[in-house]
Order: sequence, then structure tokens, then C-alpha cells
Amino acid sequence: MSDINIAGLHAIGNLTNHEVFEDVNDSIIEEEQLTRKHIKFLFCIIYAILFVLGTIGNGVVIVMICNVMLSINRNYGSVRQRVSASATKHVFIYVLGLSIVDLMVILHLPFLVFEMVEGQWKFGTLMCKLYWYGESVNKLLSSFLMTVLSWDRYLAVCSPITSLRVRQNSVAIGVLLSCSFIATLLLSPVLKESTVLKVNKLTGERLSDADIEMYGPDIHEIVISKCIFDTTTPVFMCYTFIVGYLVPAMLISYFYFRVIRTLQLNTANVIKHCHSQAPAQDRLQKVTQRIVAVVLFYFFCWTPYWLLNIFSQFNLIIVSWSTLTLSSVFFGAHILVCFNSAANPVLYALINRELRQQHMKALNKRRQSFHMTAHHNINDSHAQNNIGNKNRLSVVDELNGTNKSPLAMKGKHSLADIRKSQPPVSRQRYIL
Repeated sequence: MSDINIAGLHAIGNLTNHEVFEDVNDSIIEEEQLTRKHIKFLFCIIYAILFVLGTIGNGVVIVMICNVMLSINRNYGSVRQRVSASATKHVFIYVLGLSIVDLMVILHLPFLVFEMVEGQWKFGTLMCKLYWYGESVNKLLSSFLMTVLSWDRYLAVCSPITSLRVRQNSVAIGVLLSCSFIATLLLSPVLKESTVLKVNKLTGERLSDADIEMYGPDIHEIVISKCIFDTTTPVFMCYTFIVGYLVPAMLISYFYFRVIRTLQLNTANVIKHCHSQAPAQDRLQKVTQRIVAVVLFYFFCWTPYWLLNIFSQFNLIIVSWSTLTLSSVFFGAHILVCFNSAANPVLYALINRELRQQHMKALNKRRQSFHMTAHHNINDSHAQNNIGNKNRLSVVDELNGTNKSPLAMKGKHSLADIRKSQPPVSRQRYIL
């Protein structure tokens, strides 16, 4: 075989290997794009379900608490009602604040789903800043208020008498305002750092103006807009991690541990003096299970989110557009946070028997008041109709000359007869 033919065979072999490599690479890219579409579709469905459940759950709790608080204000009469209202209304204020904050966390999900479906951010820079700032502030407030609720339960169980001055409505409102001020102040850098950037659709790399000009007419197929918040200093991530997760987690664990311990001691005293073990043990077991479920649920929903952010901030893991697995893990951690906001109404409000009972009492009183008002209106209308009928009959009698009233018989009888026919007037009428 000649040298020319050998060279030709080598060239054909290299070309064939290159074509096979391109075909394999194209198939891998197509398969990855298909996987991305499936994962994106799955996340959109999950976010939509969380949006519906979270909006309904938190909305129902907000309506229930507003109804109960309005009923308490209307019936704020007897001493017993005042003591009961002061013992529960401040708790309802905390739960109301938590439900509003969780509802605000849930309400940002439609923007996220729209961005995932469209592939880019289309709401402008101002909405981008409000989106990131509102989501971040409400997430931090949610942790704060869950900590405040554990602190309130600790005061109610461990020091019920000495904490009466603290467990009041004015203090609850002051705590809510303080938590809101601290959260907005700590997360003020989010307003400055969040912005809309142009990125490469394939690699996720940020593009400058010079890079954008290089693409020419193909810019719409390659360049997309993304709403991004990325701070270059690790200080922000560190203090938000400490204030927003570590300290609340430690306080929630401590307060609920003290609550369980105090309830165990009180139950032991009850069993010792009353010799009734079963009912007290059952109540203690139910309360302990609920407290443990609340604490574990908090750690389950928030720990992955904060750990991934800390690892990413210190480059322990590298997350980019091309790392499909890690980006999916980040979305999964974010879903857990949203799930926490959607499930909080159940944990803190809907399974609260006292809130349900107060809500039903308020509804019954409102229904009774409505029925009484409708009944009085019907009676008044009947009375007015009877008076009108009597007046019309008297006019007809006068026209016919058959009216036998004293005033109609004035021409036939004397003034003395008319006075005798009228009933005597009571003196008490003039005294009153």
C-alpha cells in the first residue's frame, strides 16, 4: 500500500473519530437538556402545590385569629373574660404575625415559577430587589417568631405568675415590631447587592457589555437575564447564619427542653398526690410528642438550606449552571424552607384546640347576633305594617262616617264625655 493511501486512511479514521465524538457529545447535551426540563417541571409543580396550600393555610389562620380577636374585644366585660383574654390574646398576636410572614414567603413563589418556565427574569431591576429583600426578610422573621413562640411557651409553663407582665398584648406588639426592625436592618445589604444581570444561557457565566456585543444577532438565543443576589464578602452570610439559624435553633431547643422538663416534674407531683397515673401520663406524652415534632421539623426544614449556603460561600462546594445535581439540591433545600412556611399554620394554629374553640364560639355569637337582628327587623316591619293598616282603616271609617273614636264623635258628644271616654294619664309618665 502506498504512502498516500496510508495517509488517506489515517485522515478518514481521524474524521470518523471526530464525528463520533461530536455525535456522542450532542446526544449527551440533548439528554442533559431533557433532564433539566423534567427536573424544572417537577420543581414547578411542587412550588405550585406549596403556593396553594400555604396561601390557603395561612389565610385561614389569619381569618380565624382576626375573628377571635374581634370577638374578644366585643365581649371584654367580666373579670373572667378579661383574665382569659389576657392569657390568650398575646399568643394569637404572635401566631397572627407568623402567619402573615409565612404568607409573604409563599407569595414570592409565582415569580420564581414564572422565571423557571420562561428561563429568565422579566420583571425589571426594582422588582428583583423587592423580590430578594422581601423573601429574605420574611424568612428571617419566620425564624424569629418561631423562637418567640417557644419563649412564650417557656414563660407560660416555667414561670406562669411572674411572667404575667411580659405576656401581654402591648409586649407582643412591641416584640413583633422589634423583630421586624432587626430583620430589615440586618438584611439591608440585599437591597444594594441584588440586581438583574446578563448571563450565558449555556454556561451560566456573567457577561459584560463587551461580551454581549460579541454575540451580535444571536444574542437572544444565548444571553438571558437573571435576578441574582450575590455578596462578595462572607461577613453577611456569617451573621445571617448566626442570627437567622444558629441562635434561634439553640433558643428553641433550650426553651422546649425546659418546658418538657417542667411538665415532667409537675406530672410526677400530680401522680404522687392524686394517685392517678394514666391521664397525666397521656397528656404529658402528647405534649412531649408535639414539642419534639416542632423542634425536629424546624431543623429538618432549615438546616440543609443554611449549610448549603455556608458551604457555597466558602467555596467548599462549587455551584454553577452546569452542575445540575448541586443546583437541584439547592432547589430542594429551598423547597423545604417553603414547606416550613406552608406547614406552620398546622403546627402552630390549626391543631390548637383553644383557637378552634374560640373561633367556633365567635362564629356562633356572630350567627346568633345576625339571627336576632333579622328577627327584630321582621318584627319591626310587621309592626309598621299593622300601624299603617290601622291608620288606613281609620281614614276609611271617617270617610264612611262609621269611625267611633272619641275624636270622631267630637261633634256628637260633649267635652266631658270625651274626657271620660279616654283612659287616665299616669303621673309617672310626666315624672319620667
